[in-house]
Amino acid sequence: MTPQHIAMRRSGTALVATGVLFTLTALPALHSLAHIFLTVAYWPIHSVAADITVPAPLLLAIVGGLTAGLGAMQWALGTYVVPISPAAAAKVAQITAWVWFCTDSTGSVLVGAPLNVALNISFLLLILWSSRPQPDENP
Repeated sequence: MTPQHIAMRRSGTALVATGVLFTLTALPALHSLAHIFLTVAYWPIHSVAADITVPAPLLLAIVGGLTAGLGAMQWALGTYVVPISPAAAAKVAQITAWVWFCTDSTGSVLVGAPLNVALNISFLLLILWSSRPQPDENP
């Protein structure tokens, strides 16, 4: 394994762990962890109330950034990886889609927003459909 492989796998693991941790901080028992993040994120401009009222604008900015990043990764896979290895591009897209879907949907159910799972299904299907194996165009 090359240093690049190792570095990319480590960064991917760190990002997945961070995403799972953010999802779990939606649970009241772990609000103190979210409070630490919010205190750092808003420092020194605002103080954050101890009763963890999560600022919607910050969450929207984070969610928007993560969604855009997921879309950029999908675009980059289609642009740069599919010409080299369609199977590898499909596998990466599928793993990413399922990890996102399971984490986002579980968090949504835990915080009382199960309808978001139905909305997530549309994005999941879009990613899975676009990454499905294609028949060889050159017979």
